[in-house]
Amino acid sequence: MDFGKSQRLPRISGLQFGTVVTAGYMAMGIFYFPREMVTAAGRDAIWSFWLEGLVTYFLMRLTFAMNRLVPNETLGEFAPKIVSTPIGLLIGLYTVVYHLALAIVAAVLFGYVLSNIFLPDTPVWGVTGALVLASLYIASLGISSLARTLQSGYIPMVLLTILTLVLAMGVIRHPVLLEPPVNIQVIPILQGAYREYFLFIGFEVSVTLYPFIRNEERRKGERFAYLGLLLMVFIGTIMYEATMATFGPAFIPIMRWPVVSLMRILAVNGFFISKWGMLVVVLWTIAVVAFIAIRLWCLAHDMAAMIHWHSRYSYPTFLLIGAIIIFVFSIWIPNAKITDYITQTFLLPLGFLYLLGIPLLILTVAHFRKPTVRKLRQKTEPEPPTPG
Repeated sequence: MDFGKSQRLPRISGLQFGTVVTAGYMAMGIFYFPREMVTAAGRDAIWSFWLEGLVTYFLMRLTFAMNRLVPNETLGEFAPKIVSTPIGLLIGLYTVVYHLALAIVAAVLFGYVLSNIFLPDTPVWGVTGALVLASLYIASLGISSLARTLQSGYIPMVLLTILTLVLAMGVIRHPVLLEPPVNIQVIPILQGAYREYFLFIGFEVSVTLYPFIRNEERRKGERFAYLGLLLMVFIGTIMYEATMATFGPAFIPIMRWPVVSLMRILAVNGFFISKWGMLVVVLWTIAVVAFIAIRLWCLAHDMAAMIHWHSRYSYPTFLLIGAIIIFVFSIWIPNAKITDYITQTFLLPLGFLYLLGIPLLILTVAHFRKPTVRKLRQKTEPEPPTPG
């Protein structure tokens, strides 16, 4: 387990960092993709999606630049020392609430997908409880074990998803819709990109995760995070093309779960499993459990930093508190439509404010307080080993 600065070793590799950051946002919004984009932009929605990827790349660069200011401390630890204690505490609280809100929405969405499609006789609270318990267990193992678990289960799941989406090209009904439109309409594209940006809004986990990367692999970890983003844009493009060419821009806006509907009609002859696509949907449970587990892990460390409680009991205590809050609020939300309202009304604007506003604020203040930042870096650098 990870209990504090003195117990951060063994740290994770650059590849593991990239995998965890990618897992930190991939599960969000995947089930109703590309409904919101198509509703706003129609056939131009593919340009909305590519714009989202480009915006995410620049926001990642901004966040990593902030992380490098004091690389051996989390945002919750160094922000109060740079921008003042009151503002730093507000940023820490903002981060904690952000983690909780994203985890709750993910649990609600996937809980209803599983309950409505796979387990209609099982109460939603039972499905959600199982998701949260599995996430709690994985998060309790610590970041090293969490990263290894993701590498062993997450990467094969991604590869299987890519294979499945390629096979899904065999069920398309409107091949002409595979071509990106050239008559671009800027305003609908911007609206579509904003409404569907929930797909990428979770990469802020890096502000807590960054100090746990091995010192010599931090730049490599950033590159792997960029490669993970490129991979997700590639997967999303195939997913969009298959869904659009199968259902069309007029039908997608009235569908509840477009991607799940696509997977339900996918069958691969020659395999023992007749509904191959449905197997992939089940395997996506890995992505959702990993997403919630990462939120719990970050939440526990950010809460410990915010109230300055670092002991062997702080991490498991905050972990359990976070899991209980996620479960209670998940079963309190009556249906997935409420999460759509919460997402569009609160999480998207507040998410953009977090991803853009906080790095700009920290970097701007740090620019005028370079001596303070330099002292913080020197103070938090690990001491060299004593010779002899």
